Amino acid sequence: MLFDKLKKLIGRRYFPLNRLEISQKKLIKNYKHLSAIDKKIKVAPVLKSNAYGHGIAEVAKVLDRLNPPFFCVDSLYEAYKLYKAGIKSRILIMGYVNPENLKVKNLPFSYVVYEIGQLNQILNYQPDAKIHIFVDTGMHREGILLKDLEEFLNDIPKRYFGNIEGLSSHFGASEKPNAYETKDQAKKFKKAVSILNKYGIFPRWKHFANSDGLINSKVLGLGSISNMARVGLGLYDSVLRFITHINQIKELKKGDKVGYDFTYTAKKDMTMAVLPVGYNDGVDRILSNRGEVLIKRVRCPIIGRVSMNITTVDVSKVKNVKVGDEVEIIFNPKINGRIPYEYMVHLNYEIKRVVVY
Repeated sequence: MLFDKLKKLIGRRYFPLNRLEISQKKLIKNYKHLSAIDKKIKVAPVLKSNAYGHGIAEVAKVLDRLNPPFFCVDSLYEAYKLYKAGIKSRILIMGYVNPENLKVKNLPFSYVVYEIGQLNQILNYQPDAKIHIFVDTGMHREGILLKDLEEFLNDIPKRYFGNIEGLSSHFGASEKPNAYETKDQAKKFKKAVSILNKYGIFPRWKHFANSDGLINSKVLGLGSISNMARVGLGLYDSVLRFITHINQIKELKKGDKVGYDFTYTAKKDMTMAVLPVGYNDGVDRILSNRGEVLIKRVRCPIIGRVSMNITTVDVSKVKNVKVGDEVEIIFNPKINGRIPYEYMVHLNYEIKRVVVY
C-alpha cells in the first residue's frame, strides 16, 4: 500500500492526516454476539469489498484467532490477500473465478459454483478443491434454479461428489422473516437439501442466512436446515471510526460563499475549518451541505460542496478550535436513504487502517 511505501521512504515516523480505526474489542464482541444467537449455526465472517471498507487483512487477523469456519470473500484476488497475510482459517470464494487463474498452482480455497462448466473447470485445475453448490431459492441473481438442480447433479461426474462440502443460497429480505417470499425461500432451501441427500450428497456446510437471517433464525427455523451463516453488516456495527485533522481555520463574513458552484452562503459571521479529505477518500459528494463531522464532541455541519480531497465545515460552536484538531467523519444513514456500509465500501484503499483496542 502507498502508506507502507511512504513509511519505508521517509522512515518510521510518518503520521497520515487521515486514518481508519477498527475497534478490535467491538469486532470480537459483535462476532461473539452473533455466534450466540443460535448455537446450531456457526458464523462465517464476510470479508468481501475490503471487509466492507474496514480492511480485509486487518479484520481477518483479529477474527482468525476465533476459529471461524470460513472467511467469505468475493474474488480470488481477495482470497490471495488473506493467504499472503498468513490467515489460517479456511477461505470460501463466493464470486465467479476465471478458470485461467487456477492453472498456476494448487490453492487451499473453497469455491461456490452454480454452473456445470464452472465446476468442471475448477476441479480440472484444482482437483482437491472443495465445492459449495449455490441454489437460487427466489432472489434470482446467481444460482441454480430449484427445478434445474437435479439436472445439474446428473451432469456432475460421480468422482466429484466427494468434493461437494457445501450447499448455499441467499435471502432477499431476511429482515422480513414473516414475509411470504422469505418463508418460501426457506422452504426451497430445505427442498434443495433433500434433493442433494437423495443423490447421496450430504454437505458438511449448509449456509443461507446473512446477518438478519441469523437474527431471525428461530422464526425461520434455520437451525433445522442450515449450520452456518455468512455475516457482514451485523459484524461491522459500530466498529470503525474515520479520523482526519483540521488543516486550516478561517473567519467568514455574512454573505461569503463556499466551495464549487457556491452552493453555501454564510447566514452570519462564522468560523470555518478546512479538512484534507474528500470524495476520493470516501466522503461522498452527497454529504455536501448535508453531512456532519464530530470535533471535540460537537457536531459540525459540512458546508459547501465536498471536493475530491477537501471538505469544509462550520466550527463556530467548537471552543478553542485549532489546526491539527482531530475530526471524526459521521456517516448518517438517513441521508438519501443510504446505509452506512454504502459509504464504507467506498473508503479509499490507501487510507491507513489501524486496529485499536
